[in-house]
Amino acid sequence: MTSVFADDGSGTAENELDISLSTEENLFDISNMKPGDWAPRTVAVQNSGSKDFVYQMQLQNSGDNKLFNELLLEIKAGDTELYQGNLAAFNSLPERKLTSGTEENLDITIRFPEHLGNDFQGLESAFVFTFTAEGKDNTTVQVMTAGQVASVGPTPGGSNLPTTSSNVFILILAGTLLVAGGIVLIFIRHYRRMKIAQ
Repeated sequence: MTSVFADDGSGTAENELDISLSTEENLFDISNMKPGDWAPRTVAVQNSGSKDFVYQMQLQNSGDNKLFNELLLEIKAGDTELYQGNLAAFNSLPERKLTSGTEENLDITIRFPEHLGNDFQGLESAFVFTFTAEGKDNTTVQVMTAGQVASVGPTPGGSNLPTTSSNVFILILAGTLLVAGGIVLIFIRHYRRMKIAQ
C-alpha cells in the first residue's frame, strides 16, 4: 500500500512538497521464505514537488514479534551502506536530501538467518515503511509502503524442516575416545605379555 499524508495547515503545500515511491504495491510480499533466503528490493524515493526537502525512513512492526525480531535488514544507497542489522533494531535512516525533480534509489534487502530452526516454521511478520519529507518551512508529507514475510510451513506429511547442522564435534569426541580406548587395551595386553614372560 502507498499512502500520502500532508501536514501543511494551509492546503497549498501539497503541490509544492511531494514525496512518492516507485512502487505502488507492497515493497515485500514473501510467502515461502526459509533459513538462508534473502529478498532484495529497490525503491526509488522521488521528489515530485517544486520544493527541496529532506526525508527520513522509519519502520514499524504491525504483526507478530517472533519472526520480526530475528529478520535482518540491509539498506544501501548506491555503494553507501546506510543500515545493516536486525529489522527490529532499525529506528530510522539519517536525513537524506532530495532536490526538486530528483530521486534516489534505495536497495533494501531482508534476510532470513540461516541458524533459525524449526520453531520458526509457518510464522509471519508484517511491517510498514514510512517515508517522511520535511520542507524548510517544517511542512511534512508522508508516504508508506508495507511488507510481509511468511516462513515456509510444515510439509504436507507434517515433518519438520531438515536439521542442517551436523554433529561433527560429537563424532570427533567419539572417535577420540575409541582411539584412546584402543591405546589403553594395547598397553594392557603388552603388560600382561611382559608379566607372563617373566
